[in-house]
Amino acid sequence: MPSFASTRLINPPGVEPILTVEQVWKGLQRKAREPQRFVPAISECRIDDDQGNQMTRIVRFGEGTPEMREEISAFEDCIVYFEASSASEPASTSSDPDRTRITNTISHGPADELFLTFTFAPRMPHLSDEQAASMSQQQVNAVVGRGVQQTVDVIREMVRAGEL
Repeated sequence: MPSFASTRLINPPGVEPILTVEQVWKGLQRKAREPQRFVPAISECRIDDDQGNQMTRIVRFGEGTPEMREEISAFEDCIVYFEASSASEPASTSSDPDRTRITNTISHGPADELFLTFTFAPRMPHLSDEQAASMSQQQVNAVVGRGVQQTVDVIREMVRAGEL
């Protein structure tokens, strides 16, 4: 089960403030540029190229770990694509066996509720293939879902603080 997607409700009953698509989108844009606040495992980030909805960043997951290049494409109010590969590989080299595709997607339910989904394929960079294979679907959903929920929680805190 190296590929996986997990979804969380953005505005569950009783949670304040209620987040709008615009606020969540602004939060995802901030996450692309300042990932450490959303993903504590990222210890370093530098933006190599920023063209608004297209950017390249170099991240490191902890001291002494290899740098990863993430090519990011954002499509307003809907989805952010991350193409992650070793920073030692030339950009856009699809032959990198460690290349991972990640999406952060805002979607709408039948009653117009908002959802946030994170998708990882063909693997999850925060879990080795062996770790993922040894876990149940529920365990993987809990791990991936924590990341989704943390993103929603950080965005909500940013809205409360007037940052978004």
